[in-house]
Order: sequence, then C-alpha cells, then structure tokens
Amino acid sequence: MVSVIICSANKNRLALVKQNIADTIGANYELIVMEDAASTGICDAYNRAAEKALYEVLCFVHDDVAFQTPNWGKLLSDHFERDEKLGLLGLAGSRYKSKTLSGWWTGIRAADCCNILQRKRNGDHRRFLARPEGLTGDAVPVRTLDGVMLVMRKKVWKEIPFNSEKLKGFHFYDLDLSLRVSEKYTAAVIYNVDLVHFSMGHFSDQWIKAAVYFHKEVSPVTLPCSIEELPGNNEQSVSKSWLSRLRREKISFKVKMLWCRESGSWQFPANRPYVIRFLAAFNALLRHFLFLSIHSLILALHLPILLSATTGMYTVPQII
Repeated sequence: MVSVIICSANKNRLALVKQNIADTIGANYELIVMEDAASTGICDAYNRAAEKALYEVLCFVHDDVAFQTPNWGKLLSDHFERDEKLGLLGLAGSRYKSKTLSGWWTGIRAADCCNILQRKRNGDHRRFLARPEGLTGDAVPVRTLDGVMLVMRKKVWKEIPFNSEKLKGFHFYDLDLSLRVSEKYTAAVIYNVDLVHFSMGHFSDQWIKAAVYFHKEVSPVTLPCSIEELPGNNEQSVSKSWLSRLRREKISFKVKMLWCRESGSWQFPANRPYVIRFLAAFNALLRHFLFLSIHSLILALHLPILLSATTGMYTVPQII
C-alpha cells in the first residue's frame, strides 16, 4: 500500500525510524533506504528509489522523525482515494510563494500551513500549528511543501520526478517539486497525521547560496505565485520575516550581503532597519561601527544647539 523511502547513512537514526514505522504505519508497506544520497544528491536518490517502489503511494521522509498517529499509512492512502486531483501532500507548506528569496515559510498568517512537532534540546516537544482562518478539513491546498515528508502518487512522480538534473544537493528539492506538481495537481498540507521532527532546523551559507541559485536559475514557475490573491504587501512581509529569521543564524558577512542583494531587501524602506540588524548580528566590528555612526549622527545634530545654549559661541541659523 505504501512505499516508504528514506535517505540515510546514520545507522542509529535509521534503526529508530524503522522501528517507529513498523509500530505505527498500520498498513502494508515496504521500506526503501538509500545510503548514497551524500554523493549523488537527494533528488537522484529519491528518483532511483521511486523507480523500484512496488506501491502506488510513495512516502519520502527524513530519517530523524517519529510518527505519533496510529495507522498513518492508511490515512495517507485515504487522502488520495478521496481526492482524484490530489498529487502531493506534506505536513508544512504555504499557499503563497514569493519572488523574493525564501524557503517554504512566508510569515503570512493567511498563507502558511503547518502541523509538525519538533523536539527541543531539553527533550520537550513544540507543536508548530498554522492554518489560515476559514480553511477547514484535514487537507488544505498549498503551492509549496517542506521536505520533511512528501507523499505522492507514483503515477504523478513518473510524470513529475525530482529535479536531479539541476538540483544536486539537499536544498530546495521540495519547493521545486511542489511548485511543479501544484501547477497541474493539488498539493496539500494534511492535519490528521502527527509527526515529531528531531531537528529544529538551521540555515547556513550553503543554504543561502542554494536559495539564490534556485530562485535565479531553477524555479519552475513565475514568481510570485499563490492559491488566491492575498491583501497587503506580501513581498515586503516575506522579506522582513526572513531577515528576522536568518538573523539568528551564524552566516558569514559576505553571504549575508549576497542575500540582501539578491533578495532585494533594501528596496523596501520599512525593512531597512531589519537589513542592518541582520548584517550586524554576530559581527562585533560592524555593531561597533554602527554604534559609533549613530552616536556621531546624534552628536552632529545636537551639538550646535548644545553649544548655543551653554556658551553662546554658536548661533543656530534661522531658516526662513
């Protein structure tokens, strides 16, 4: 019924997820493990696994997860049986994809959809639950999906495989696939399967370079794109959200400048303070320079007034 496909070279993680799947899936399944993705890229590994899969439902999932919902394999199959137009589903995604650089997440409440638990360093679980107001049911249509779990019909995969020609690494394969599938079929975030992801996720120099490459060279659709028209300045909102998110990551200054240039962040005047804070984060020299610059500006603005008030040596010129 379900072909579960995992890329993993970590024996400990693989053993745990194998046991978890066996205990919870509640349906006939096969497990296909690809151990060479580090050398071939995840797209190539996923495509080779899908080619030999026996079942019609393909579940591509990370190795650092644990399913919490009993019989989730049957629930996945039920989604496809109920909706003939459904081609791809996942647990996190968005109804809007910006032109500006981003991952799947936009920070727009009317667009983002998510149902994932993440384990924090102290062992506690934190649920990330997002559903646009007014949208009900177990499946909400989206344009983008996160790759922690991607489930698709095998016949859809045959028509729209992973982009192994242009995407050789481990980033943006999920956005590329979901954008292409959602052009012809329905892609959706589902809310009746719970999964714990043991990684909180982080963004590196490599991820930012991959983001620039994807948006400039690979994106299969014209951006921005959306399920429906959204009010407000969405490009500015997405830019601001990602500047705030990336500020928490240790990214080299050179690559930060690349992000700001290629994303067009500076073109939004309201976002310029966020650009400055993003560039200054984890950069003591730049923070010191900005501190001195701001204080020099304040002093330059107020010194004439202070001198005039205290010594009479300086007279502020009148503007007529």
